Amino acid sequence: MQEIAALISEEEYSEGDVRTFMEEIKRYAAITELDEAVLNRLINRILIGELKKIDGVKTQEVRIVYNFVGEL
Repeated sequence: MQEIAALISEEEYSEGDVRTFMEEIKRYAAITELDEAVLNRLINRILIGELKKIDGVKTQEVRIVYNFVGEL
């Protein structure tokens, strides 16, 4: 029963984070320039993978971890 209660609590917490993220996205929907303040408010971190060359084409994985919701 405690495990179920913990899962429900975690789900409610996650739902609140998603709502907060959506409010932030709406706030910045009409921006014309991405500046440091917007980046700091919306993005937790940007992860850059190792540069690879596949069939002569350079590729690199980029992962964005957003505040409130994590990776999408």
